[in-house]
Amino acid sequence: MFSKSKTLKTSLIIISSISSIFLSSCKSSSKYIKQEVVANSDKTLETPDWVLNSSVIREEGSNIIFIHKVTLSGASRPDACVSMARTQAVGEMLKYIKNSVTTSGQVEDLNASSDPSLSSLTAFLSQGNISGAKVTTTYWEKTMEADESGVRPTQKLMCAVQVAIEKSVLDKQMRDAINGAPGGNPEIRRKLLDAQKQFIDSVGKKDAGASEKSED
Repeated sequence: MFSKSKTLKTSLIIISSISSIFLSSCKSSSKYIKQEVVANSDKTLETPDWVLNSSVIREEGSNIIFIHKVTLSGASRPDACVSMARTQAVGEMLKYIKNSVTTSGQVEDLNASSDPSLSSLTAFLSQGNISGAKVTTTYWEKTMEADESGVRPTQKLMCAVQVAIEKSVLDKQMRDAINGAPGGNPEIRRKLLDAQKQFIDSVGKKDAGASEKSED
């Protein structure tokens, strides 16, 4: 009886010790539960509003602005991260535009997959043969935050770039791509032009670009 009581007491002490260690670990890491900027490119330790904005595309003056972000491990170099984002940015913008236009209700309901006008627009946007688009702003930040367990701190590196293109320039290039293909179904061409215009007009509105569309 004494042996069992002693064993139980010992077990409770061990469990209590483990709990204390776990709680101590949680307490020591609690400041990392909320993401904290520990270094950034402008040395303010504050994330700019344009990076925090949930919209990936917006209108600014006569320009369309597209935002592309890349997240890497904290051990990565900021210059390499920014370079990667710059390299990907225009392609990601064009992919976003292609998905926005070709999956719109006006085009999606039609059997347009093999139509020359759609093929021409898709090729134009997929091949990146766009002129006038350029990276205008770059930013990077290192953050300390909780890992998947929620208690251990981990460092991450995020960088973001803004791509700007004149709205009228993008509008003309897209229309030229649609109208440049001979033949095809006139109804599909008209619907595609309507969808393209709708996309251009929607940029800058409150709900435009609220979430980025992606394609595998």
